[in-house]
Amino acid sequence: MSGRAVLLAGVAALVPVLGTSALADAAAQVQLRFAPPSAPLVLTRTLYRDLADGKQVVVTRRYKIRFTPDGDGFRVDGTLIDATVDAPPFLARLAEIERTRPDTGVFPAFLDGRGMIRSGTSGRLDPQTRQQALASARKVIDEAPAPSEARRETGALLGQVANGGSGAGWPVFLFNPGPSERIERRQLALPDGGQGEVEVRIRAQGLQPGGLPQRIERVVVTRLAGTERVSREVWTIAPVTPDLG
Repeated sequence: MSGRAVLLAGVAALVPVLGTSALADAAAQVQLRFAPPSAPLVLTRTLYRDLADGKQVVVTRRYKIRFTPDGDGFRVDGTLIDATVDAPPFLARLAEIERTRPDTGVFPAFLDGRGMIRSGTSGRLDPQTRQQALASARKVIDEAPAPSEARRETGALLGQVANGGSGAGWPVFLFNPGPSERIERRQLALPDGGQGEVEVRIRAQGLQPGGLPQRIERVVVTRLAGTERVSREVWTIAPVTPDLG
């Protein structure tokens, strides 16, 4: 892998942070009345990260969630139902760490009256859990039987995979996105003097009465010197199935 490709991998690991503020500002445009159901729901979040060799890391976590009124907004409580991780064989130990780690700090989430996630209240692990996960994952990668280039690239993704998500956390409008697609493009000045571009697209599908979407997808495309890297996150919200009670 070239030095520029390694740099691209590092930039890609930081990309979601770049899209946070502008896309959060767009949430203010949501006008739909937010009225979530009182019955429990299943929230599924799937994280896709491409590696340079064409392989992927895919992390899926399912939560049983419930909305309850809380002051002038809502509280979202959630419990982890299960987690699955699909990764190349040399990352098997890292996949097991991610599959078994706790989600301390992700719930409860607190929403305002429009259904927007209040700042810093969801989508992130607590700092201690995150640091423990990162330390364990780095040790696994250092010991992995893989080329040094692959280890460097995988290390660039640690901030996302070990945290179970992107550095930006969940979109603030996750539970009431409205019908509009949100797009932000930003030019990047890179340390080596080159130029890159980051594009963040967030789109909701299947809006339900009360504002909840059936599906939200966030796609981040990083372009650098003719190279393109795509990462993707998908959230779905569905009724609880009979086997979950």
